[in-house]
Amino acid sequence: MLASFVASVLLPSIAIGEEPNATVSEDSAVGGDEAHLNVTVFYATNRRQNGDEATAEIFSGERGEPRYGQCRVEFTPIPIINQLGSMVPFYVPIETNQVSIVEQADTRLFWDNLVTSAAKAASKSVIVFVHGYNYDFERTCRMAAEMQRVLLGQATVIMISWPSNGKPTDYLPDQVDLEWSVPFLANFLRQVGDRVGPENLQILAHSMGSRGIFFALERLGADLERQPLVNRLVLLAPDFDSGTFVNLLPRLGPLAGDITLYASSNDTPLKVSRQLNGHPRLGEAGEFLTVIEGVTTIDVSPVGRYQILGHEYFYFHPNVVADLVMLLGSGASAAERPGLRAKRRNGIPYWEIAEDAMP
Repeated sequence: MLASFVASVLLPSIAIGEEPNATVSEDSAVGGDEAHLNVTVFYATNRRQNGDEATAEIFSGERGEPRYGQCRVEFTPIPIINQLGSMVPFYVPIETNQVSIVEQADTRLFWDNLVTSAAKAASKSVIVFVHGYNYDFERTCRMAAEMQRVLLGQATVIMISWPSNGKPTDYLPDQVDLEWSVPFLANFLRQVGDRVGPENLQILAHSMGSRGIFFALERLGADLERQPLVNRLVLLAPDFDSGTFVNLLPRLGPLAGDITLYASSNDTPLKVSRQLNGHPRLGEAGEFLTVIEGVTTIDVSPVGRYQILGHEYFYFHPNVVADLVMLLGSGASAAERPGLRAKRRNGIPYWEIAEDAMP
């Protein structure tokens, strides 16, 4: 994945195995000069457990009881391609990534380990990643591990894996299961906030996952007097009705210290979702770009599609990855991040990721 391009630039400056939260380690590959990179990431899931074997297939797409633990992903460079990947203007796989271990922990041990990891991170913050539709547990683990990897100890990532079926044809069933998961999401966010403090809690919601987060925050806002509930809410290609979001913002805004929206006009799945739902999606740009007071909008359209569907640019495109790392790792504002260009629409400022701004 091209997010690895950022890691390839930054990793040499840090001694592997000495990161503040000790989530990344490097092992020599057997029979070669390349190195395996092992990344461990926290998870919370309400998927049904299938058996006890510690593999990525341990959790299904069916509904289950809350479970907690860590999964480990092993990254291995692909010879030759690894050296050429950063030289082409489109995505090519430069390494393999395999979920090697899925470990479960009792609730107390899980929270102790998470709090300890957050305390060691440079920013002291926890980033809760909520995936979208068509994600199985293994895919979510791989993506969350890559996020942990490129952050280089600046924050601790935890993925929430709700029971998506991981099938392109199951859009509506996934939406129903996500809505069923809202109490689980809300309870988990409350527990993280109680342990690390709202000021150290960031949420990264992708695609349909933003829908669950909106409803979970509304639920918490009605139950808890303290505000904001989280320091930062980052919306990545959100598959949510843009008009509904504008109406929801007066209630949602006070619950998050900062709201950042990433959108693109090159996002094919959101174009399909607009046709299916009949209205523009919040993650669309171009004529549908949502620019509103109280939200920092980042239009990633100028950097192109890069990967075939254009829906996971925060994972594949190095320019977007670099901007996201600065936002989550240091909390730098849009005006402080060098890869962004200021724009205005209807007198309201927003930002574009510059095409020529490489990390």
